[in-house]
Amino acid sequence: MGDLVVKEPTTQPANAPLLVRRVELEVAPPETATVSGIEVHEEKWCTVTAQHVYKMRCECGRSWFELELPKFVKCPACQKLGLVSHPGPEVEEVFGAR
Repeated sequence: MGDLVVKEPTTQPANAPLLVRRVELEVAPPETATVSGIEVHEEKWCTVTAQHVYKMRCECGRSWFELELPKFVKCPACQKLGLVSHPGPEVEEVFGAR
């Protein structure tokens, strides 16, 4: 298919001679187009599950991840029991109670 070049008209169609007026071409819309010109495509959807992951860090330097936010946790490296604290608002305030 060749390249098409569209140029701005230098005269108004009403002022042009009858032989020079543009002819409107009838083009069939694609099968996916509606009368309004909006294309509609169907796709399959899936379900995605979100999960919170909490990064724990002991004062000994060891870090690990937990799926639940515990109040107390035992460090896997130094075996000390620690009170879990986190900066910012409570998790329930941000994400709502579950």
